[in-house]
Amino acid sequence: MKYVPLFGSGIASSSYPVTRQRRLNVYFENRPDGDKTKIACFGTPGLAYQSISQYWAYARGITSQEATSDVFGSGSFLYRVEGGNIRVYKIGGAENTVYAPFLTTSTGPVSMAASGTQVIAVDGTGGAYYDVSTSAYGPITSGGFPNGAKTVTFCSGYFVCEQPGSQKFWVSNLFDGTTWNALAFASASQYPDTIVAVDSLIGTLILFSTTHTEFWQNIGATPEPFAPILAATVEFGLAAIWSRAHVDNSLIALCVNRQGAAQVVQFSGYSAKVISTQDLDNLLSTFPSDIANGTALTYTVNGHPMYQLTFPTADTGVGRSFLYDTSTGLWGDAQTGTTAQAAARHIGQYSTAVNGVNYITDYQSGLMYAMDPNTFTDNGATIEREVVSRHISTNFNVFSVDEVYLDMETGVGAGQVMMQYSKDNGRTWSTERWVSIGDVGQYQQRVIWRQCGSARDFVFRFRMTDPYKFVITEAACSFRERQQ
Repeated sequence: MKYVPLFGSGIASSSYPVTRQRRLNVYFENRPDGDKTKIACFGTPGLAYQSISQYWAYARGITSQEATSDVFGSGSFLYRVEGGNIRVYKIGGAENTVYAPFLTTSTGPVSMAASGTQVIAVDGTGGAYYDVSTSAYGPITSGGFPNGAKTVTFCSGYFVCEQPGSQKFWVSNLFDGTTWNALAFASASQYPDTIVAVDSLIGTLILFSTTHTEFWQNIGATPEPFAPILAATVEFGLAAIWSRAHVDNSLIALCVNRQGAAQVVQFSGYSAKVISTQDLDNLLSTFPSDIANGTALTYTVNGHPMYQLTFPTADTGVGRSFLYDTSTGLWGDAQTGTTAQAAARHIGQYSTAVNGVNYITDYQSGLMYAMDPNTFTDNGATIEREVVSRHISTNFNVFSVDEVYLDMETGVGAGQVMMQYSKDNGRTWSTERWVSIGDVGQYQQRVIWRQCGSARDFVFRFRMTDPYKFVITEAACSFRERQQ
């Protein structure tokens, strides 16, 4: 048998004859010692329901911090904004509390930042605070606070918000998000555009504008402590405010380049690197009306820091989620359930990590989940795993495929895996052919298909929908090349 070059980096995009590859709800892992394989394919984690409270509504924002509370004591705290309320939960504790409305809006995304004692939330209209140490909460009424800010960050001891429609940003008093000096402001003035979001990365203040991004640092000045690092300015504007996420000591966001094209960019230190591929960039160009609505979440599974980018109405309204593995640099798809369309979105919306657990909110309900590699559904919904191979050919001669063998982890449950093949460069597929992966304990079960016919080009598609562990090490086929 000949090994099939199953694992590649392509994404089916502008031309199926170029690549028909797809990785859905899976991630690859490089195995340096090549024990049985150099690259293994694993299923992504499922979503396990977390019954830490009876949620009122879907989460508008979520964050967490280590703190000491006069009510709950010391520990790890998770915060969710629901409607105009904030819900506080001590992880591992028995109590949770819903505080009275403190935001004037009840829908739309909310940006949150935590300092160790305070949590600040802004909703594009006003701002509010919660002090975990004293349990005080309420709207921010300080004269220097920029009402209308959509984002807030905590950097080098200060909360920072942008002033919408301008180049200005404002800074709170040191470790106090309730007090804002009316003179503590500055302007991102490297380009004549407006700030759309603020963020921070390892002590550096990042100002995202429509056409560029600036990096500022704390120089200890008063009343405004930050100064620009002029040589660090990059020509990437922010395309989607809620696409920003911190992953593996970096910040990743959906940006727009100088030519107006959407690209995913990873910021590390003062540098910016495009991490989206040409295949992904082409897909992004096909749903321009949904680019600004992109949202991101992050999680880590088995040492793989992941960045998940979702477009809620892309691909004829069903949405689409892309998954980027920072450890391998590979993109794939993430999806909840099965669909008749080419793809659909994943139900995850926002995320935060507490004590090594990745908490994920549901975009359509008040439920919250934990990413769990030992859970094989999304809170009961099917997780469809799919891998589409590279094009297989032998110098473009006609050849016959007698057997296709998938080397995978068997004996994990009474499930099945499906194979289809394409002989026309991935445009159409054969009928589905399902084989067993063996009942529990049947570790010598072989996953094999026979008599696939002849063609000049083969593409293989493998899919599993049963709720069992999914691991592929290699694929191989037995073929005969015909004389021409």
